[in-house]
Amino acid sequence: MKSPVTAPPLPQGQALLEAGVLAFRRKKNGEPRILLISKKRARQWGIPKGKLLPHLSFAENAAREAWEEAGVLGTVSPNSIAMFRARKRSPNPQIHLIIEVWVYLLEVSETLAKWPEKGKREIRWVTCEMAARQLREPVLAHLCHRLAQA
Repeated sequence: MKSPVTAPPLPQGQALLEAGVLAFRRKKNGEPRILLISKKRARQWGIPKGKLLPHLSFAENAAREAWEEAGVLGTVSPNSIAMFRARKRSPNPQIHLIIEVWVYLLEVSETLAKWPEKGKREIRWVTCEMAARQLREPVLAHLCHRLAQA
């Protein structure tokens, strides 16, 4: 799975770039399980994602977010598998922030006992079908369906 090289133009200004990760692990029978994390300000489930650190690649930033938010380590894809845009809350309700999240695949090989945001978020491992229902972004739901077929 590989993403297009460029994104479609934005209607109003620039987006804030972020990197995210669709993290998965396989059960003994080979069936994948997707990692979901609770969002900080909403009662919804999402994927680990966040702002970019300039000294890291997009893929490294995505893997860092998985470690910070869920305490998982593994092998991250070198190329983005998808991109989506979303609105992000701002302290000033007059300002509408648009984020552009470049998503990478992470096959989890290790789950840590301690990580930076432990206790701030819930994590859960779910089937691809359940993840597709709980993730609001259609692109992420599509990726979950594709992973189930792989």
